Order: sequence, then C-alpha cells, then structure tokens
Amino acid sequence: MDVRKGEQERNWFRSKRFEMINGQWYFQTREGTMEGPFDSMKEAEMELLLYLRHADDALFQGV
Repeated sequence: MDVRKGEQERNWFRSKRFEMINGQWYFQTREGTMEGPFDSMKEAEMELLLYLRHADDALFQGV
C-alpha cells in the first residue's frame, strides 16, 4: 500500500480527525460534522470505522 512521504507504515487514522473536548472524544467527517462524544479515542476510532462502513453501504445502494 502507498504511504505518505516520510512514513514507514500506513496510518489508518490521521490525528487531525480526532479531537478531545472537555474530556470527551469526537471525530470529524469529510462533510465537516463532529461526531461524538465518545469516552475514549479507541471508541471514537471504532465508531469512525462504522460510520465509514455505513457511508460505503449507502453509496453502493444508491441511498
């Protein structure tokens, strides 16, 4: 797989997508919405995966 210049391995999550606000984690979508809150960054990462999966499902089903 392609990696960014200067990186040894591919990072699935970019740090700018996740943000902690008042002790709660959020992720930002390409559409500019903030999704959350989540209790941990790990939970936010898992929810992002689900969000992306559902976005792909909707794309392929023409929703």
